[in-house]
Amino acid sequence: MPTIDHNLLRKLAYDVYRAMGAPDAQARLVSDYQVETNLIGHDSHGCIAVPRFVNDIRSGKLVPDAEPEILRRDGPTALINGHRSFGHYSASKATDLAITVAQELGVGTVGIQNCNHVGALWGYVERIVNADMVALIICSAGPRGGMVAPFGGIKPALGGNPIAFGAPSKTMSPLICDISTAAAAGGKVLIALQNGDPIPDDWALNADGKPTTDPGEYMTLELETIGAMRAFGGHKGYAIALFAEVLGAMLTGYGAAHRDDYIEGNGTFVIAIDIARFVDVDIFRAQVDAYFQAVKSVPCSEGTNEILIPGELESRARVERERDGIPFPDGTWQTISDTAAELGVDMPAE
Repeated sequence: MPTIDHNLLRKLAYDVYRAMGAPDAQARLVSDYQVETNLIGHDSHGCIAVPRFVNDIRSGKLVPDAEPEILRRDGPTALINGHRSFGHYSASKATDLAITVAQELGVGTVGIQNCNHVGALWGYVERIVNADMVALIICSAGPRGGMVAPFGGIKPALGGNPIAFGAPSKTMSPLICDISTAAAAGGKVLIALQNGDPIPDDWALNADGKPTTDPGEYMTLELETIGAMRAFGGHKGYAIALFAEVLGAMLTGYGAAHRDDYIEGNGTFVIAIDIARFVDVDIFRAQVDAYFQAVKSVPCSEGTNEILIPGELESRARVERERDGIPFPDGTWQTISDTAAELGVDMPAE
């Protein structure tokens, strides 16, 4: 399993995107965001997607030099057309706009349509939290026809539909949570498939609607869906997935995954809430700290060493991986290497 320095990985991803026609700003933003995602341990949404984005550019689904456009801005709301630019680029623009609007009006709500895959929501939430705001981001996420079966069903009808939220604290790690409403992110299944590993039997169903531990019975290496993912949390996760699709797909005008004209991507809804409009920021941060400390002081169950606040593991992973490098399973690294070789991009030393 190769371990790659994060700075070398940034250059690799940047060089690949530049070779595919991305302007400097887009290539740098996307490569930085993907590596940051690897640094916090969310490998399913990091540089594993480099080959996918190259294929999307080749197919015309992703337009590397496209610029997102603000279609309308009305009070605390705005709508952006991503014009099939890099999803990370569109989502970053939407996040910055949501913060600006919230600073002006107390709350900023920005929808994105015609948007490619935005990656992990973590970084956008962190940006809002660092602006002394509470964040909520919801996405619809295909592919066409869906990837998640409704509760009690055996065929897909919903997207992976992630939801993320966060709030700042004072001295402790901020609350940042980023989860798929599927039992697991599709990228985790892809990593298992690339490396010949099994998946837990409560993640996915095969084409016959039976639980499977074989990732190849759910999807192909070309990301074609064969079976269906399950929703996390049974009927509760299913309900949240429905709501995420309503906001991310319908409210933004992107369109839901069941439509025949659906193009895979992320209809994204970003909400930023200015804490100072409700309570003094320092008081809020101190109260969050006190609450987290009370939660973490609860006695641990057998086999548990520490109560964690969502976001703590990611903060620790970033420190470790910046120091020690980012590990890649052999199969995943090979797909990235093959893509770089096709484009004449030099690979970093392991």
